[in-house]
Amino acid sequence: MKQDPRYTDLMQEIKERLYTIEDVLSGRTALQGPLAHEFCFLQLRIICECISYACVIAHAYLKELQAPKFQKAWSADVLMKQLSELHQDFYPKPKTMTITKGRVQLDEIDAPYLTKANLQKLNGICGDKLHRGSPEKYAFNPTPERLAADRQTIINYRNEVFRLMESHLMMHRDDARYILCRLRERGVPVEVAFAAAGNEVAAPVDSIC
Repeated sequence: MKQDPRYTDLMQEIKERLYTIEDVLSGRTALQGPLAHEFCFLQLRIICECISYACVIAHAYLKELQAPKFQKAWSADVLMKQLSELHQDFYPKPKTMTITKGRVQLDEIDAPYLTKANLQKLNGICGDKLHRGSPEKYAFNPTPERLAADRQTIINYRNEVFRLMESHLMMHRDDARYILCRLRERGVPVEVAFAAAGNEVAAPVDSIC
């Protein structure tokens, strides 16, 4: 896998957007009520696009990805469907990372995370929330029950995205090479490494090790 700084940039953008959602929901901004939720759904929609772009960039070694339909596509749904045809395991895999003596041990996580199917579902939900709909259904002041439901939806998906991206790997289609990434704590730059694997995942790059 070729090192591409855009992958790191996308991970940093995702991280900042996730923490911005936290700020809004925690009342640390002036946004309140439906406008706050609209802002959060916008962040989630852009995060869906960032994840799909990261998948394309991570697999730039595939000649098929040089086709105009990939290079000009922007829709997360479209990119997910097209990538599925090229590489079954193109999607990020969330892992826990244990780093010892210059090696990285990866283990499965046991908490719900944003699956490929749920990313496409979330992308659709955000699209619905960010459009006004028909005049017949227009409402600016939703009920308290609707506000509570939207807030919980945002929290649930924000947490699923964080679990997916917090510590993950991207797999090469044809050999045992990976991209490893950790978002790390707020205020600290994300870490991205390119690695080859044996029984354990070796990461002979400076940022992870």
